[in-house]
Amino acid sequence: MTLGHTVPEIDRVSVDADVMASFTTESEFTSVAVSLMVETAGYSCIAAGTLGEKTYWDRDLAAVGGAVVRQYKLLDAFLDQVCKHRDETAMIMARLIYETTVNIRFFLDSFSKSLVDSYVEHSLRHERKTRDKIQTNIAARSGVILPIEDRMLNSIGRAERAAGISLDDVDIRDKRPWGGKNLFEKAKAVGLSDAYSAFFGGTSHNVHGNWHDIYTNHLNWDETANSFTPKMAWRRPRPQMVTSLALVVAETLNIYFEFIGGDEVSGHFAPKLDDLQRRVFALVDGHEAYLARKKWPAV
Repeated sequence: MTLGHTVPEIDRVSVDADVMASFTTESEFTSVAVSLMVETAGYSCIAAGTLGEKTYWDRDLAAVGGAVVRQYKLLDAFLDQVCKHRDETAMIMARLIYETTVNIRFFLDSFSKSLVDSYVEHSLRHERKTRDKIQTNIAARSGVILPIEDRMLNSIGRAERAAGISLDDVDIRDKRPWGGKNLFEKAKAVGLSDAYSAFFGGTSHNVHGNWHDIYTNHLNWDETANSFTPKMAWRRPRPQMVTSLALVVAETLNIYFEFIGGDEVSGHFAPKLDDLQRRVFALVDGHEAYLARKKWPAV
């Protein structure tokens, strides 16, 4: 692939150690982190629109490219919630971004038609179950099809054709995860297991509304009286989640550009993404130096 069109320039965010040394609030670090994530999302947007050798994707490439498109949209939603100072819902977006990024990395690490088949078949289990249930209901009415069933069958048929796999070949008894690995195993296989606990394990509370999420984010607890009242205020996001996610995404985009565009595209974006990661690490160092001057509970 050649860079036949003008590649959009992404604004480079400056990270200055001397400036950070003068910061007096954590929100100043968060502001820089958000700017760096905006820069990261800009590269994600370009990656999402990079088709490769042809002007379209076949189904196998579409599985990977579509995941990159999803990643970009989730980054946009994540930034929206962070900028609205809504840490509770930003954490939910962070988990979805992490899972999508792990999937992208797993695709890139072991890309093959059989892997994509596994991914698609896993998704089609729901369509197979739904189709079978509708067909059972129709048979019970001696072949009478309700309008809603007709619409649903048409939608399922379209999904089946796009998938390139017959629903009759989908084994709904197969409970294995796609690719033969669960998310943690996929993360471990591609070197992202260290981030698993923070971005998947910990954020499960936020996604599912577990007691820890309710107690931490949505209730005020009076320890003396052992009583609870509603907490309506939103919690402000901290920079750690933003910077950690930016590093994971930037590294993945570096790999994706090489996969989808070859040496020329990779040669254009790799230095920019490497520079971006260095500046994110510089912000992390500056923030850690700031926290070192604080004492609990200020940290």
